Amino acid sequence: MQLKINSDISLLDIKRDLSHDIKNGKLKNSYSYEINLIYKIIHEHSNYEDFQWSLFSKDIKFVKQNLGSLLLEISFLDRSLVWDCMSVLSRYENLYKRRHQIAKKYLR
Repeated sequence: MQLKINSDISLLDIKRDLSHDIKNGKLKNSYSYEINLIYKIIHEHSNYEDFQWSLFSKDIKFVKQNLGSLLLEISFLDRSLVWDCMSVLSRYENLYKRRHQIAKKYLR
């Protein structure tokens, strides 16, 4: 399993779609435009959704490596997203830790 961006991605189209969603009130979070853009790419324009459940069953090193690689690809699309990609990686690390804490407490 390797996370990767879809080959037919158009960053301009994604930005236009995101701006439209924001303008029409479809986004109900307080994240910045850049963070929302990164999440939109991850969830709608990569293979993340196909692997997310199996990904989080792996160890943290594997998860960080795969998500880091995906976020690096995103930062290559737009260099201004580098710091925001690092922030998103940190959020996914925290999500991983919370999921495993809950699993240890209630499922195992």
